[in-house]
Amino acid sequence: MTARRAVVLWLIVLAASISVAGCAVTDTTQYYALGRVPAGKTDPVTAPSNLVYPSRSPANQRGIGFVAIGVGPVFLPGYLDRIQVVTRTGEDHVVLSPFYRWAEPLDEGIARILADEISTHVPTERIVTYPWSGPIAQAIQYQVVVAVLRFDGHHGRDVVLAARWRILAKDGTELAFRRSTLSEAVAGPGYDPMVAAMTRVLVSLGQEIAAEIRTMPVSRCSSEPRGPWACGQGGQ
Repeated sequence: MTARRAVVLWLIVLAASISVAGCAVTDTTQYYALGRVPAGKTDPVTAPSNLVYPSRSPANQRGIGFVAIGVGPVFLPGYLDRIQVVTRTGEDHVVLSPFYRWAEPLDEGIARILADEISTHVPTERIVTYPWSGPIAQAIQYQVVVAVLRFDGHHGRDVVLAARWRILAKDGTELAFRRSTLSEAVAGPGYDPMVAAMTRVLVSLGQEIAAEIRTMPVSRCSSEPRGPWACGQGGQ
């Protein structure tokens, strides 16, 4: 009996030691969200909502138009459709970090940054990110669909974004189809400068898309429409 008691006591002490050791472990995982203010660029919105982002365009401040734009869906290749931040160490070699992760789905973060940048350069106060439904879906005049081909970077070197994007009319007609390949220098080693460069390169893509939309006809309202999306439903 004495031997059995000794074994039981030893197991209790061992279990308690493991429990205390487990509590002492600190989670070193760091989470990133696209949207830090890039130097020399328009600051992207950081709110996770897909609702309307007000444009800061001088043209829109004059009340020039009320075009409604939907951004998304954003399609990602399989290697990017994950929570881990992906870095590239060679032409055909990528690394998935176990301790550096995205705080939101990457496709949603991309759509959010693009929507804010487009709203800055297109005269509109009505822009929404996918998915949408109901009155908003009926109001959208232009839809931006993005297929990302590559979006990763080398530590301390550069970030590369390659994407195909389309602009669709309200009836689904394709108005524009483009491919963009953009790069942005990374300011230093580590994940912080790399994620900041990823935001900046998305800002550049948003500016390209906005420039294309600005060449297209814009519905105009003779006065402020009733409801935030009413003009997009037919007011001219």
